Amino acid sequence: MHLIGLRDMAAADIRAILDDAERFLDDRGEVTTPPDEKQRLQGKTLALLFMEPSTRTRVSFEIAARRLGGSTVTVGAEGSSLVKGESAADTCRTLAAMGVDGFVVRHHDRQLPHVLVDRLDTPIINAGNGSGEHPTQGLLDALTLRRNFGLKGDLSGLKVAIMGDIVHSRVARSDAHAFAALGAEVRLVGPRRLLPSEDRLEDWPATVSNSRKEALKWADAVVVLRIQQERMHGQLVDPHQYALDWGIDTTVVDRYLKPETVILHPGPVIRGVELSDPVVDSDRSLILKQVTHGVAVRQAVLCRYVGS
Repeated sequence: MHLIGLRDMAAADIRAILDDAERFLDDRGEVTTPPDEKQRLQGKTLALLFMEPSTRTRVSFEIAARRLGGSTVTVGAEGSSLVKGESAADTCRTLAAMGVDGFVVRHHDRQLPHVLVDRLDTPIINAGNGSGEHPTQGLLDALTLRRNFGLKGDLSGLKVAIMGDIVHSRVARSDAHAFAALGAEVRLVGPRRLLPSEDRLEDWPATVSNSRKEALKWADAVVVLRIQQERMHGQLVDPHQYALDWGIDTTVVDRYLKPETVILHPGPVIRGVELSDPVVDSDRSLILKQVTHGVAVRQAVLCRYVGS
């Protein structure tokens, strides 16, 4: 089995993974590993192929694999045969021939995970394919919302705004598909140039708004995204102007957010642009809980896709 995206994943399968992830959190919400899972990956090696920068995703997969008794090898853009011109697909085929038991792959090429699925029998877990998807982030964000609002099965009745650089964001895509599949109402919010064009909206299970005020007043939860200047071609976004027009500081919180509205961010947070320091560190912020839930979700994913 492979985990490439959430767009075509059934709601029942998403719920099953979230239920599995709950087993990896204790009564205080801290990461744990049940005794019967500590050797699930014994004797197995996971290859982490990360061709784009990562802290949270890469390290949490490393921690998850080791908690399950497995080992990891990390391959980056530097220090490997990729520098010599070898394709990422051939690198993976080479590692598979060495006996690697699963791949976690992050790459700028949106098609690479699909190519690997066609060429390898080894399980492939997509950790971000350009602006395509980031399925484990979508799963951990759904888990974070479910636990915060005390929901059991799905997210029915929840209103979630995803705000910022939507068009370049793989997180936005996976979040939108996960939230909508679980019954939440999803709204994409941002400057017009950073929202999907009308001919692309059919790919998104969400409505669209370019009003920060309207969206924040409406939402029960806000997933805030950073501006991905590295994926933009042409005119870049002015961070100072963006902070004024679209950032969330304490003044914006007091004016627009309901008392129970919470804030998520997949990281890294560019403080002072999308979120101010006091907002990042406030009780409304679930950012560190997302990080904790990331380890739990990735343990559940590795058990399901590599350890079965």
